[in-house]
Amino acid sequence: MRSALKMRLEVDGHTAAVLDGQSRIANWLYNRLLEEANALRQRFRETRDPDAARVLYTERGLRDRIPALKQEFPFLRTVHSSVLKNAALRLSWAIREHQKGRHGRRVRGVRWPRFRPWKRKWFSLLYDEPWKGYALHGRMLELSLGQSLDPESGRRRRVHVTVRLAEPPPDWFRHDMVRQLRITKEGRIYYAVFTVERVLPDTRPAGRIIAIDPNHRNLGYGVDTEGVATEIANPWFLKALDRRIDEVKSLRDRCRRKSVRVVRPGGSVSWRPSRRWQRLNAVLDELWRVRREQTKVYLRTVANRLYREYDGVFVGDYTPHGGGISTKMRRAMNNQSLIGRFKETLAWTAARSGKVYGVWEERGTTRTCGACGSAAPDGIPPEVRQWTCPDCGTRHIRDENAALNGLARVLAKFGVPCSGHLGGHVAVRTRRAWRFDGLGIREMPRAAGGRVDDHAASRQEIKCGA
Repeated sequence: MRSALKMRLEVDGHTAAVLDGQSRIANWLYNRLLEEANALRQRFRETRDPDAARVLYTERGLRDRIPALKQEFPFLRTVHSSVLKNAALRLSWAIREHQKGRHGRRVRGVRWPRFRPWKRKWFSLLYDEPWKGYALHGRMLELSLGQSLDPESGRRRRVHVTVRLAEPPPDWFRHDMVRQLRITKEGRIYYAVFTVERVLPDTRPAGRIIAIDPNHRNLGYGVDTEGVATEIANPWFLKALDRRIDEVKSLRDRCRRKSVRVVRPGGSVSWRPSRRWQRLNAVLDELWRVRREQTKVYLRTVANRLYREYDGVFVGDYTPHGGGISTKMRRAMNNQSLIGRFKETLAWTAARSGKVYGVWEERGTTRTCGACGSAAPDGIPPEVRQWTCPDCGTRHIRDENAALNGLARVLAKFGVPCSGHLGGHVAVRTRRAWRFDGLGIREMPRAAGGRVDDHAASRQEIKCGA
């Protein structure tokens, strides 16, 4: 199975300028090929020329234009051929995906490619063959940049640049695992992303499992086969980050119209944002980078903690899809929801550790009593966090009851022989809450229907009749 190993690079000012120059040229080539593609598209529409279609709609049609462009624009030779080739292939892929959407071969349509502004998004440098154009010696990564003209001899020579990894590669990393390398930039930080091919362990039989009900009040509420109920708290830091992002974005957008008119030597006129806008935009990019990294650490920490305790993790199939009474609620339910990424992280963690991941159907689990099986006729409104079954009188915590019903469905459908509970009913005996504190998961007691508190970690045993 292929995965990505992302490592930060220590880049000085000179190396940063070199990498930015490589990215600019690759971005220029993409836009140049897109300009030709637009002309070919118009020609094909008017004349149905098969040669235009062959260049435009095949995988390597635009890539084969690169040698002629190198003759016309010699500065393209200063970039490695793999980087230039993949800039063309990226455009060809986008065009083919657009065609698939037009002809109904995709669920959702894709628009025709647009010109890429380099200042808005850094164009990544992709070396798509194992150890071709790059080499790693310990923590030193050597990149090939193409050829430059030697003024003394008049010959072209290969140019290289060397950067240092911020941390040594992990112990499991081997050179024969690498399939490709991509150099990226997020904000002001450069990364080396190695695509590695790993042999995954065989899936082991599931012993102890947990069924998790995902929602928005918390990341999820789970019940395991030993009767332990766990509430996984949402990342507390996202609200503060989102508030700061909104403040900076508001300040940036307020001064966006104060642009500088630039007249170039050829007579062309362009508009450049003010220095204040550029400074605020750099701060905003850094905030978004921090948010992405902290969210990634949070999800991986939760997933690893779950698979240290359980052999199988099963999550409800709920996915946010619009709705919400107010703008704030819609933003929390759609833009800020981590449910989809949480499922992807769990699936990969399970495959990497040889354990089990699955999804169970949530339909009807909230309104159905986990004790007697009767369903509330009018459903349970979202604001009701606890409710009493009208038939048997059992008092339920909303999310806990849904997770209990999900666990029963998992045991019945997948036939997991867990602690003698196959097809039976599991009673909740212990409640706890997990909160991410930046370094790991802190476990705290949770009272029935209460909120996550910050006191010392322990478990609260549920008394009989509670």
